[in-house]
Amino acid sequence: MPQTTMTFDQIEAEYLKVRLEKLIQSAYEQGVEDGMKRFSYPPVLRNSHLSEILQIAPPTVIKVTSNPSFPRLQNIKGRYPRDLVFAWIESNSTYLRGLSG
Repeated sequence: MPQTTMTFDQIEAEYLKVRLEKLIQSAYEQGVEDGMKRFSYPPVLRNSHLSEILQIAPPTVIKVTSNPSFPRLQNIKGRYPRDLVFAWIESNSTYLRGLSG
């Protein structure tokens, strides 16, 4: 039976390859999950959507949307552009900034 020998560099490269494959797969799955959550909402959100997305009570939604920086449609009361809302969440979240820095 032939013996196979591997150098330390080869073992290290194979280990790194396996770890990277797992990391890439995990990142892909997380991206798909995040995309499904985000784009499962209609392009224009209502207060009930915000309550669900932010996991807050309806009275708290009113407090959040009264913030002048919160994105809203100009001519339709209580309607919010989905993509701008998610961008607002990202830019106003200390938790997310802490993870990326």
